[in-house]
Amino acid sequence: QRQMCIRDRSIDKVANLDEVISRIKDGDSIVIGGWGDIRKPMALVKAIAKSSLKDLTILSCAAFDLDLLIGMGKVKKAIFPFVAFDGGAPGRAPNFVKARQEGVIEMNEMDEYMFCSQFKAAAERIPFYPVRGGIGTDILTINPYMKTICDPYSHETLLAVPSYVPDHALIHVNEADKCGNGRIIGDSFFDSWYAKAARNVIVSCERIVPVGELQHGDILSIYVDDVVETPSGAHPGSCYPEYSFDSKACANYVEAAANPEVMTEYVLDSLS
Repeated sequence: QRQMCIRDRSIDKVANLDEVISRIKDGDSIVIGGWGDIRKPMALVKAIAKSSLKDLTILSCAAFDLDLLIGMGKVKKAIFPFVAFDGGAPGRAPNFVKARQEGVIEMNEMDEYMFCSQFKAAAERIPFYPVRGGIGTDILTINPYMKTICDPYSHETLLAVPSYVPDHALIHVNEADKCGNGRIIGDSFFDSWYAKAARNVIVSCERIVPVGELQHGDILSIYVDDVVETPSGAHPGSCYPEYSFDSKACANYVEAAANPEVMTEYVLDSLS
């Protein structure tokens, strides 16, 4: 479990990409914030893709993030509710589809609320979170570690989604201060739960603002370990209201991903 501490507001948590990526180790588990290709911390994901890291467990409501890391050989296990390119890129996620067809990485699929619930349980320091979804479906077949429980009051059968404490959470926000408070404009999705559940939290942001300027914080400083300023840090996805999807870049990625050699060259030379 994450060891919680109230940090002094004077602490400067601003770091650079190399520093934060160096804290990630082979075999670590990483939950990636955002939704599909909306407000994904792609600057951090690209840095991981270019690194020597391997055997990672990636948890994500996924799009380019998971597909890119699979294509660069970084992923041992993927846990997800969906993998979808929403920003106008043609076709399906090519590396994900290939890996699934060939069975080269372990995959755990569940519905969106189950995916969120494993982090809600971790954030609240309870062993599982009860949900109604999944009963009578193949979700229990493909995730045999999940168990059912009987509600002691109504005697209803519920699914007990086990707590998951990831080693790292990567979250992109519009604005952050040096203390680690982050503001998200638009839907924050499940990101606050990720921040509360993970052992180490890295926040990337479009811009760093002075302490005290944020009117509210979607991600609070007490959960954050590092802040990295990454303008256009969700590209080629969107970050409302800063920018929308880059359809051309998305199409170029899908084309490059069709060939492993081109994919590697694309990642090393083209991703910025």
